[in-house]
Amino acid sequence: MGNFRYCGLPAGFMRSAHPDCAKKEKQKTAQASLGMTKLVEAIAHGITTGTSLDVLDRSIVTIEQQYGISPGSRSENLVRGWERAVDAALEDNILEEIEEQRLLLFQQHFNLSQSDLDRNGSWMKITQASVLREVLNGKVPTRVNLSGATGINFQKGESIVWAFKSTRYLEDKTRRTFTGTSQGMSFKIAKGVYYRVGAFKGRPIETTERIHLDTGLLVVTDKNIYFAGPAKSIRVPYTKIVSFQPYSDGLGIMKDNATAKPQTFLTGDGWFVYNLVTNLSQLGNN
Repeated sequence: MGNFRYCGLPAGFMRSAHPDCAKKEKQKTAQASLGMTKLVEAIAHGITTGTSLDVLDRSIVTIEQQYGISPGSRSENLVRGWERAVDAALEDNILEEIEEQRLLLFQQHFNLSQSDLDRNGSWMKITQASVLREVLNGKVPTRVNLSGATGINFQKGESIVWAFKSTRYLEDKTRRTFTGTSQGMSFKIAKGVYYRVGAFKGRPIETTERIHLDTGLLVVTDKNIYFAGPAKSIRVPYTKIVSFQPYSDGLGIMKDNATAKPQTFLTGDGWFVYNLVTNLSQLGNN
């Protein structure tokens, strides 16, 4: 016969917990769960409204004590509150400077790492939103630095704005086949050999396929789009692009050329790359 699971007192035969102890433990767990929900909401609200971080720090301790939340889970709750504040800031798809400042001050005050804040992509979201805001305001962002060899020969004076790794490059290829019948008379020339006199009447059929040609690095600058892969290297100036095609996972472009065919870059984030490239293409025209 062992002890009860919650109170530690001797247990009876075939029993693991007192009913009263189990009920209290259940209530305690529910209380802590409710407290963590309130804590995350308080953190998100504090960031969004610009509450003094010292005041917010004291509020966090008060809620932890009130609901019996272990201080050991504080880092997890801070991250969850920060993520919720990011979602609130991006509801209109625009990150104001004051919103960005509040998010960054919170990160610094509580010493949260970028990797922790990006576990669900939230850090990447605010970085992308900040880049788009600067482009829309007529500025060339300088937040991205490429380390190591890229295989790209950038032009003098251009600035790297963003880079997409493992981008799939596709081109449209047209295949032509003929279908139809021949008409006329057949003359036997030798055993098993016939010569048909008449015209072959048919029509060409064209089919277009989008072919994956390479996977590599897509770099967006203030002047050009670059792609560098093992089999394909491309530079496309914005001045040579006549149209952009948005996709859920990438971007399609059409160059200003009589023989040009659609080129597609699949980055995994169609909304961001489309908005980034289309607005950068207008930056030099303003």
